[in-house]
Amino acid sequence: MTNRGKDWDKFQFEVLKHIEVYTVPQYGDKGEDLADDYTPTECLAQVKKYLTRFGKNARQGQEKLDLLKMAHYIQMAYEDLND
Repeated sequence: MTNRGKDWDKFQFEVLKHIEVYTVPQYGDKGEDLADDYTPTECLAQVKKYLTRFGKNARQGQEKLDLLKMAHYIQMAYEDLND
């Protein structure tokens, strides 16, 4: 595996952990949360929200958390385009 591939593998594991530990317990799983009805455009609007606040939040660790959230919303938009 390339170094880029290894980096992606580590990142996707962090996104998965974020989904399993943070998102699903707080908002519910696919089929039962509010994001189920989001269009790809609405998912990307959420990405824009987190992108806009990137670097402006005083809470430590928030930038990494926001990057994980953005990755998850991009994945949901991608999946919706493939349905």
